Amino acid sequence: MRLREGRILAAAALVAGLSAGCADRGSSAGAEARARLEAEFGRRAEAPEPAREAAAAAGSQPAAGSPPMPGDAGESPASDAAADPAPPADAGASDPGPSDPVPPGPAPGEVGVDSLLALADAAYAGLDRLRAAFSQRIENPLLGRTREGHGMWYQAGRNRFRMDFEVPADDIYIADGSCLWLYEPSLHDQVMVSRLDEGVELGSIDILGRLLSEARTRYDAVDAGVEAIEGTETRVVALTPRQLPARYVEVRLWIGVADHYVRRFRVREENEMVRTVTLTRLEPQAPIDTSLFAYAPPSGVQIFPGDVRCD
Repeated sequence: MRLREGRILAAAALVAGLSAGCADRGSSAGAEARARLEAEFGRRAEAPEPAREAAAAAGSQPAAGSPPMPGDAGESPASDAAADPAPPADAGASDPGPSDPVPPGPAPGEVGVDSLLALADAAYAGLDRLRAAFSQRIENPLLGRTREGHGMWYQAGRNRFRMDFEVPADDIYIADGSCLWLYEPSLHDQVMVSRLDEGVELGSIDILGRLLSEARTRYDAVDAGVEAIEGTETRVVALTPRQLPARYVEVRLWIGVADHYVRRFRVREENEMVRTVTLTRLEPQAPIDTSLFAYAPPSGVQIFPGDVRCD
């Protein structure tokens, strides 16, 4: 962002210098300013003939701060070119000024960001079973609070999911195929339940599945470098939503270079809350008993709402 702001300020300075040189088209200051502006942003296209004729008839002048078009102030493109001849390529032209660095393309054998996201989505969607250790960090800057936890992550398809917390003890999230159960005794002594077929998105808990399925259609993606997570090399992909408002206003994915499994993801929500989940000791296609996804609320704990049926 600072680089872009710097480019805007630089462009404004160039335009101001160019406007000051309009009175003397042959001056070195005007020529240098136009050359730098064109080198930075490209030569401005000529206005269509009707627009130029209308401007000439009205006796209008270029707007303050905008580069003059060929033909302004009664000059022809030929006279303009004569006043400002292009310097030879080896004549020591002036420095064109700073510009955004061109991001490097994929190295030989390395896929681009879009292809990498497609591979990660396919790898995750193709998992019949997944077992992994996880750590989670939730930051709430508005309240100045941070919650951390860790435990075991289990997955069987897209509608059976379990986050079994060791810390905070007994916290658990389970999608059993029909309902989504949330029990967080570290926060309140109540079990929350919702049917998955009544508009409840599994993506509210299985954030990773949601992100991967939407990454290429709802976000713009850029390569944010490489990083190792517990010895596993990953490529970091930064996602920005194409439209606002959006559930997640900032996303980062750490995707394994060798296997395309996500090792970490971070999301920032509209309310500024930031959630970071790191997966380690991944066991794709691990043998998992489906009874692990059945849930019986603890005796004596209130279930809310109490009229939800989970078949």
